[in-house]
Amino acid sequence: MIAETVIRNGRVITMARDEAHGYAQALAISQGRLLAVGAGEEIEALVGASTQVLDVGGRAVLPGFIDTHVHLTLTGLGALGPSLYGVRSADEALEFIARQAASAAEGEVIVVYGAAFGELDHPLAFEQYDRVTPRNPLLVSDIGCHACALNGVAWQELNLPAGMPGLVRDPFTGKPNGVLLGPANTRARFHFLNRIDDATRAAALHEAAQMALRVGITTVHALEGGTADGHGWLGERDVDVLLQEQSRLPVRTVVYFQTTDVSRVQKLGLPRIGGCLYVDGAYGEHTAALREPYTDEPTTSGMLYFSDEELRGFVSRAHKAGLQISMHAIGDAAIEQLLGAYEHALLEEPRADHRHRIEHFSLPTARQIEAAARLGVAVAMQPNFAYVPPEGQNDDQIAGLAMLGPARYRRRHPYRRILAAGVLVAGGSDSDAKPFGPLFGIHALVNHPDEDRRLSAHEALSLYTADAARIAFEEKDKGTIEAGKLADLVVLVEDPLRVCPNRLRDIPVAMTMIGGEVAYTHPGWRLPSTPEDRARGGALPVA
Repeated sequence: MIAETVIRNGRVITMARDEAHGYAQALAISQGRLLAVGAGEEIEALVGASTQVLDVGGRAVLPGFIDTHVHLTLTGLGALGPSLYGVRSADEALEFIARQAASAAEGEVIVVYGAAFGELDHPLAFEQYDRVTPRNPLLVSDIGCHACALNGVAWQELNLPAGMPGLVRDPFTGKPNGVLLGPANTRARFHFLNRIDDATRAAALHEAAQMALRVGITTVHALEGGTADGHGWLGERDVDVLLQEQSRLPVRTVVYFQTTDVSRVQKLGLPRIGGCLYVDGAYGEHTAALREPYTDEPTTSGMLYFSDEELRGFVSRAHKAGLQISMHAIGDAAIEQLLGAYEHALLEEPRADHRHRIEHFSLPTARQIEAAARLGVAVAMQPNFAYVPPEGQNDDQIAGLAMLGPARYRRRHPYRRILAAGVLVAGGSDSDAKPFGPLFGIHALVNHPDEDRRLSAHEALSLYTADAARIAFEEKDKGTIEAGKLADLVVLVEDPLRVCPNRLRDIPVAMTMIGGEVAYTHPGWRLPSTPEDRARGGALPVA
């Protein structure tokens, strides 16, 4: 058989388990899949007159990266704006919001993304927001999505019950000040993000897909949507629009519907349910559920979003329906509750190789790691949250140390111990809370000063390739470079297994290929476009 495309003169890192750190030199592609992988002379035999030949000049060729934790619609909405990324003062934020309100139609909802509540002078009182947005409902979204702030117009429209958990109150008056956490935050997001029109949602998906391609991502696990039950925190239409756009997006998507409505997921024909379906909140808002109180806020241990009975009921229903379940659990109390619900469901109805997931798994105890391994629970983690800069801890880590105290803080993200226990771990970004960037996550793991978090480059790469494919039951099609698998590939300018470890995050992505088609090329590179180019092999880069 003659190949449609051949990539030659590469350092092909297959990530296949039986090939360890070995390299192939070339590969052939036909009908969107890998036809052959091997030595140069083997692949040259498959070159015909019509074959497109790409000579990558000794660069590294890897399976396309898989990001297992992405809020794809929200990432695109944040990129399209309006957003407060990088804004670090309340005055600057208010000036920005005033400009948005000036151009908005009366009554139009204004949603502003990417606010760093911990770094602004929040909580801003109602009157400060009302002063700059007197006519429009306003929701200001924290960058981690575990908090939001409303103006008075939005507050009146939302009409939350007085006793609803998550209402932040003015310390002097005792009245709600417009900042919402926990279930109140979830309810507000669902209400106002449902007002976004479908065309904007679709545009956001395509924008986010292009962002993913630029960093070598070929598949995203899209954790999307919500329902009015108070557990889903994004617009109800997000999943519908994603499914409509799925075949037109330039990246592949694995859809997780963030709902507890098992029947609706079944009607959509989805094999999985959940995603960032909150069992607890996050550290920054003191809503991640801990077994012991926060060090800096000893009056609270965080917040569980389900009762034990509610969580067990949902997990049992979804498990018995044959769905893969995925839920957000950061703190050790939330991890304990979710593992208990998984164990209860498996005792009721044993099922081999279910691959139920825990998202984040940030603060597990040794016993919880052992339980995850015993139950066959997989974990989707985000190594960029474990990054330590060369100069030492950054502001987020200093704040985390203050919140958790030294002993608990050292338990965060113990990748080495989790892998050693035999738990399946996959990597992701948590975009848009953190930017896309598999190489940044790999860099964070390889260079971590703590042995409990540090992995080899090959192990770290596997979290975004082979193991990321396995966590979604896609290992037959993705994750390694082997004949018969999808031709989803990334070409890197340097070999991540041989580059100096402190330069891993800076390796440029030269090309991203999906199904044998080039989906992205670095601006400094080009593909063969003439017969002469093809005869030369289309060497990259071209100055």
